[in-house]
Amino acid sequence: MLANANLINVLLMLAVMFVGYLFILIPILIYYAIQHMRSPQLILMPEEEVYDYYTGKCGSESEWARSRQFQEAGVYRWQQNFILVWEHVESATYFQVTLSPYGRFHNFTTLFAEDYSLLTANDRESLIFPAPPRRFVQSFGIEQIEPLYEKHASAVEDLIRIKHLELCQEFPEFEESYLASMQRQHEHVRSVMFYPVRGIWWYHIDRRSRFNRPIDLQQAVLDN
Repeated sequence: MLANANLINVLLMLAVMFVGYLFILIPILIYYAIQHMRSPQLILMPEEEVYDYYTGKCGSESEWARSRQFQEAGVYRWQQNFILVWEHVESATYFQVTLSPYGRFHNFTTLFAEDYSLLTANDRESLIFPAPPRRFVQSFGIEQIEPLYEKHASAVEDLIRIKHLELCQEFPEFEESYLASMQRQHEHVRSVMFYPVRGIWWYHIDRRSRFNRPIDLQQAVLDN
């Protein structure tokens, strides 16, 4: 009987921990993540430190970027993350490597006219929040840069062909584009009623269901 009582107590404790994680911790984390987007600040790293990031920590990414005519655009720090940026002005595209305490992540962002954009990443976190209007986001579990870039380039071609988008002619500085993107994300999520609670679904279900799936072109045609 004592053993059964102990087992029941353990199960009850696990159930309470699970409910607390699901309904308390996740909404709190979602809330604070959005609050950090309210007034984001990027810190441009000094030139004497930039060289080590491009040639040392991310030498393979730099080699790939040069092979594709991407130019170095700076290294930034945001919270605990270091962000290395390359740009390809002709295709209005940024290539970004994020070094975080949780790993190394790659993404590509192409800017179109009329504030449209496409982000292709290789982490699930890029899919946590619903994208603001005119932003398309897709993410794949692809570690190699070239296959990820091919996924991105294919989606760019599809959007140009099907939605008749045009590449951005006045390509902004990365910092300007990045900060504006985060602020738009902040405003969009804040407009969702009970967004910290909705974040339970976004975190556990939505981001997983959208991972390794290209953007929905039919929906893209309908979106403004």
